[in-house]
Amino acid sequence: MGLTLHEVSAVSLLDGFPEPTLVMDSEGIIEYGNPAAATLLHEAAVPSGASILRYLPEDERSRLAPLQWLRRWADEPAAPELKHVHLVCRTTAGERIPVQVRVGRLTGHPGHCVVMLQDVRASQARIQQTREAHRLAARMLAISADAIIAADEALRIVYANPAAHRLFEVQAGDLIGQSLDTLIPPRLRSLHRQRMKKFATESSPARLMGDRAQITGFTATGKEIPLEASIAKITTASGYVFSAHLRELRATAPSNTGPHAVVTDH
Repeated sequence: MGLTLHEVSAVSLLDGFPEPTLVMDSEGIIEYGNPAAATLLHEAAVPSGASILRYLPEDERSRLAPLQWLRRWADEPAAPELKHVHLVCRTTAGERIPVQVRVGRLTGHPGHCVVMLQDVRASQARIQQTREAHRLAARMLAISADAIIAADEALRIVYANPAAHRLFEVQAGDLIGQSLDTLIPPRLRSLHRQRMKKFATESSPARLMGDRAQITGFTATGKEIPLEASIAKITTASGYVFSAHLRELRATAPSNTGPHAVVTDH
């Protein structure tokens, strides 16, 4: 016969957990810590009878009254702040480790709870790297000499950099939420929408719609301007985003109109 859960002790189960796990009473006195918790806290074994405060630096105790929060989280295991609030543990070597916490009451022992800890250093580092990448991308878009515009599937503008506002002679921020049609001469808007609709249904998830095709733009003052455009379709979790890089054509020979141009004067 196979092993039944009734034959397995709670300690044996917790010892096998890969997640650092503590069992403590309502006053924060630790009665058990599994091997994963000992490894996290740099202990040979988590000492029974130690206070949870042993592993919290002084500034962390002052920041959020940890025992009060742990009791609340035990009563409200689905509390929304659990997704956002991290505790900082201090190992016996003095290392500070941010951890995400889950707390649950022990059935039959209401004065005791199980505390599971998850080391979030790696995820925090990834979040920081992502934020830095976003800041860098935002800075690059902001200082670009090309006008850059992004529009959603409904062809509503969701992003326009400073160069785009200057090119179309509008105040900073005024393009956001506007229809892409406003940047196209009235006589060309129907054709423009047809081309965009066709491009949206093509199988390629993201590619250039035209290699620097020539199009005609329309400024807020009613002036038509010849533009060189490179337009991409990007698939996101919420649908397509169309990204256009635009450059005003000076007194030079017109560019060849590519087969996938958004709209031309023809």
